[in-house]
Amino acid sequence: MKAFCTTDNFKKGILISEKIIGKNLTLPILSNILLEVEKRGIKVSATNLEIGIICFLRAKIEKEGKIAIPGKIIGSFISNILSNEKITLEIKNKTLFLTHKGNKAAIKGLDAAEFPIIPKPQAEPILEIDSQKFQESALKTLSCAATTETRQELTGIFVEFLGDRVIFAATDSFRLAEAVIKLKKEDLTPGYGKYITKNKSMIIPAKTIQEVARAINPESGKIKIYTGENQVFFEVDDILFVSRLIDGKYPEYKQVIPKDFSSNIVLKRDDLEKAVRVASIFSDSKSREVKLSARKGENKIKIEAQSVESGENTTEVDSVVDVKNSNVISFNNRYLIDGLNALLSEDIFIGFNDSFSPVILREFLDGKLKEGYFHIIMPIKN
Repeated sequence: MKAFCTTDNFKKGILISEKIIGKNLTLPILSNILLEVEKRGIKVSATNLEIGIICFLRAKIEKEGKIAIPGKIIGSFISNILSNEKITLEIKNKTLFLTHKGNKAAIKGLDAAEFPIIPKPQAEPILEIDSQKFQESALKTLSCAATTETRQELTGIFVEFLGDRVIFAATDSFRLAEAVIKLKKEDLTPGYGKYITKNKSMIIPAKTIQEVARAINPESGKIKIYTGENQVFFEVDDILFVSRLIDGKYPEYKQVIPKDFSSNIVLKRDDLEKAVRVASIFSDSKSREVKLSARKGENKIKIEAQSVESGENTTEVDSVVDVKNSNVISFNNRYLIDGLNALLSEDIFIGFNDSFSPVILREFLDGKLKEGYFHIIMPIKN
């Protein structure tokens, strides 16, 4: 095997694949990246048996061949070489030789035949969505997915197909986010209607959605979505992801979404975030509690925190406040900051009914609520 390509191109394939590899003591091959030099270019593959990736790179090919290379070693090497240069790849005796502007490396590999086969789509895509919209919806919901395996379905992103809309939702039972992508006619494929007559939703591992979102850049075109037997595929910019689906029933989360609020607050997102970050310095290290106080007749709210070890802090934030009753609500500071980070507008809306009910965060633009996204946080109940 012998090939030549740019370091930027090679870095792209290696670094995105390196994030997929897993530590599997029973299958050491999974800690490797598969390099395949074909007539049309270099194919870089990685899998942990739950997520797989195939990345196609442009290259000048002199001789075809393939090898499995330890992901961490080649990832560390490629991260520290110069950009905008050429790199030569050559295989001899199960060793990959890399030559780059006076820098030479020899990385011992494994027989490529040991590497598991990564499945590919067997049908046409069901959707072709604008990749920027997909990325925005993914990033707005990811923080709410559970990180523990107690309830596996909560570790995924719930994706619901409603004809002209696709809904992304995630909850760990302490917080909830929902983002809506409105579909255009050109987003739909001939197979979409047929698919949604039998399949209204799926649960995709949050890790998969995260890696797909990371692969998208401002120049990316549409992302193609395929389905298979208990699998989902995403294709964007010559990168193909495949993932298992999570088997289970997602909770009926829409039942907890408040429809009306007795307290309505509009304020600057940055002002509130700064106040919460300052208060977090003084919050209890275990509970992470910060308090939001809203009083009837006052056009400001207070963000407070105190702990035995740190002291106390209070910050007033100018707001447009419409509350029927004064309330003090306690939050986990990390949950509140994650929710604020997901909002993109300068002004935001906070709605709640009392100190113990769900609190909703929405984007507020041009004097009205922006449709398509909300973030809910459950207060700490003292």
